[in-house]
Amino acid sequence: MDTLSSECVRLLPIDSMEVFLPGLKLERHPAVVEEGPALESFETGSDVAVVDLSAEVRRWPDYVARMVELGYTAVSAIPLRAMKETVGSIAFLGTETAVLSAEDHRLGQALADVATLCLLQQRELHHYRTLSGQLQTALDSRVIIEQAKGMLAERAGIDVSVAFQRLRAFARSSNRKLSEVAHKFVEGTLDGERLLRPRGR
Repeated sequence: MDTLSSECVRLLPIDSMEVFLPGLKLERHPAVVEEGPALESFETGSDVAVVDLSAEVRRWPDYVARMVELGYTAVSAIPLRAMKETVGSIAFLGTETAVLSAEDHRLGQALADVATLCLLQQRELHHYRTLSGQLQTALDSRVIIEQAKGMLAERAGIDVSVAFQRLRAFARSSNRKLSEVAHKFVEGTLDGERLLRPRGR
């Protein structure tokens, strides 16, 4: 977002910009979540151009008051869109004008498209990292359960399937996760007397 902001200000006839990304807080680019052209652009998936912000005070009273106080008089908002999905929007702010020419609009849209692709790639990467972590946790749990089954079967002189049933029953009766019981049994911190005892004794 810092790179996008600096490049937009460098390449376009604007003074600043703001980013709207629903559900994401950006310390240096706070999202306008209640009203304004950036939110409207996101919700409609269309461009929103305002030549004179002061004339839109009834439309966005709080937003206009804040922008005018900061010295901005005009805004052009472009959705961050890929295919049929709109992931956010950017608003170009100007102290004189921010309604972009056709050429500047094409450049602004190109920058918005690049930002959208980066956001989608980041979201996809986060998804796969989360999934990878979940799979690793499941694998680790399975490994420790298999270890506990083997240890219990050897110590109690029972079949591994019976050992698994005992571990599962113990976990349920003590309101613990099976992986937690298995881990504690393997590391020797669980009182395994109940597990080693044949049922009915």
